Amino acid sequence: MKIFKFISIAVILILTAYSMNACGGGADAALKAKLTFASGTVELLASGAADWKAAAANSDIAMSDTVRTGAKSSAKIDFSDGVKIFIEENTSVKLKEIKKPSEKSTLDIVVEIIKGALFFDVTKRENSKFEMETSTAVAGVKGTKGVVSFKDDKTNVMVIEGRVEVSLKKAPVDKIMLEPDDAIEFGDVPALSEKVKIDYSKAKFSDIPLMKNMTPDDLIKKIDVIRSNQ
Repeated sequence: MKIFKFISIAVILILTAYSMNACGGGADAALKAKLTFASGTVELLASGAADWKAAAANSDIAMSDTVRTGAKSSAKIDFSDGVKIFIEENTSVKLKEIKKPSEKSTLDIVVEIIKGALFFDVTKRENSKFEMETSTAVAGVKGTKGVVSFKDDKTNVMVIEGRVEVSLKKAPVDKIMLEPDDAIEFGDVPALSEKVKIDYSKAKFSDIPLMKNMTPDDLIKKIDVIRSNQ
């Protein structure tokens, strides 16, 4: 009788674990981001889907979904812990990871920049991570604002506030910490180049001069003004 009870409990545990995996990992499967702004051509490729579909404001973005913008188009994604990313035109980004490590933590978020650029406004991390990846690099954000782009096979990182740790995918031990007003640009290289200071007289994002007090909402207002005058 005891053996039968033990086997029954084991079977229940196995079926429960299988059910959680089939649904995407239990509680983490319900974690989503929100597309809070969409202008122009903004499309979503849902995880496992074969076709792109038009994405409107207030659409949910789940783990492994990909968002892309067309020419003269942009979008903003908000996460439940306060993180915001603004996606400029001709950009594709994939939400590789979104999970909550513990009840007292902010979200673990990993965003892959397939091509193009994004402006990030990241709340302070509490026992969690926010990372942006390109094909050659990883930028780990500590709670900050700035820009990451991947264009012409080059990764460019500019930090306006806070700190960002940049490393090479093929040489993870090669790291460099970017402080406020620091920037770095590199291609598929064996070692990271030296960081430089941002030249705010020349630096731009979405054809808008980069400013220290810039926010994603500022970008929306300024881009709307620019497009209305075109």
